[in-house]
Amino acid sequence: MQSNMTIKPSRPASSALAVNLAVVRAILLRDISVQTGPYGTGLIVLLLMPLGHLLAVVIVFKTFGRLPAVGTDQLVYYGVSILPFVIYVYAARQLVMALIINRQLLYFSRVKVFDILLARGALELANSIVLSIVVILILVFFSDGFSPRDPTGFVFAIAGTIYFAFSFGVLNGLIAQVVPIWALLFNLSMPLFWISSGIIFFPPAIPDPYDHWAALNPLLQCVEWIRSSYYEDYPDKLVNIPYLFAFSTACLGISLMSEKLARRRLR
Repeated sequence: MQSNMTIKPSRPASSALAVNLAVVRAILLRDISVQTGPYGTGLIVLLLMPLGHLLAVVIVFKTFGRLPAVGTDQLVYYGVSILPFVIYVYAARQLVMALIINRQLLYFSRVKVFDILLARGALELANSIVLSIVVILILVFFSDGFSPRDPTGFVFAIAGTIYFAFSFGVLNGLIAQVVPIWALLFNLSMPLFWISSGIIFFPPAIPDPYDHWAALNPLLQCVEWIRSSYYEDYPDKLVNIPYLFAFSTACLGISLMSEKLARRRLR
């Protein structure tokens, strides 16, 4: 006698990677919804803030009659100089705040600390790319002539800045969970990075050996890299790309090792 019962094939268990990707996607969609707001005005604000930063710097230097250290176009010189700082300050700050904003999600066993950071990192990557494109378009249409000496190097300099902002932001975000006051100290460090990153001075003019001490600042490396990629005659004696990537990778490696400690602290 043949049985009428049919056995339904069991669903294969989802892999750990598939589960993590689904979690990151869900957090990313949540962050996008929160950041853009109900009418998408958040995206406009995210673009206007850094662009306003750039415009304010150009207006101040133009008012005081400060000439660019290289070239003749103030908009191009200060535009390419401030772009790495703007990418860093907004991306890193958002990464530091990501765990604070999404802290309650860690009560779900499937959600890990790095899921939150990866989701916010993906969002800030998109924001940084859009911001870079907008700044470049402004320089193309409103400057005397936007023509990088090494377009590929220029793009890689932006990518290196994004990588540094992500790695450093992740590390400081984890530290802020163990030492809560660190988030405040990190935000207060932004003016120090602004002063020391070479935007308002000409790093190659610093006498030896102080120039090499200044070059230890990874954000200064980003600024010098993008300048040397743009200008034909820009002195690149302080540009040390392996150092920038080694510093960023070290920050990311320390973060990976510290993730479990941060998770225990958050719980």
